[in-house]
Amino acid sequence: MTTANITPTAGSDGIPYGTSVPLVFTEATLGDSRLTPDPIATEYGQAIVAVVTLTINGYVVGQNSYVVMQMDMGDGVWADLAWAVWTGNQGSATFILSAGGLGAMNNAFQQTRQSGQYPSSAAGSNAGPLGGRIRFVGKSNFNGGSSSLAGVTTSVSATIKYKLMTPR
Repeated sequence: MTTANITPTAGSDGIPYGTSVPLVFTEATLGDSRLTPDPIATEYGQAIVAVVTLTINGYVVGQNSYVVMQMDMGDGVWADLAWAVWTGNQGSATFILSAGGLGAMNNAFQQTRQSGQYPSSAAGSNAGPLGGRIRFVGKSNFNGGSSSLAGVTTSVSATIKYKLMTPR
């Protein structure tokens, strides 16, 4: 009797939104527009989950970075759905941002964060269904000195992968 390796290979899942997109000192959209539309179109009842990895190239004395998942209804009025703030000085950090679905409809909140302002907490979300479009924005500020390999700029970059789902 012959036996075969029956260990399944893990499937690849999700759609890249941005791959190693540098965060700059002003709030900017983080999509790289090569692999996915920016913004992402959504349909009624969908939910979204995103894996966001922030990575520092080099070492910094201090930095403050954030990524915000936002939605609008096709009119350019963007509201924050979920966010993450990171103050690490080297390496990387991974966050999960999710929103939407039919069970998250009972909520009321005022959008008080202006473009370029840091979210009020390190991680958070506003429960509610998705609008017609989703985008990811972010920025990073450095404090003090930094170091990296010669000829390589010290920076924070974001890699974002997302998946849209329709709950049943």
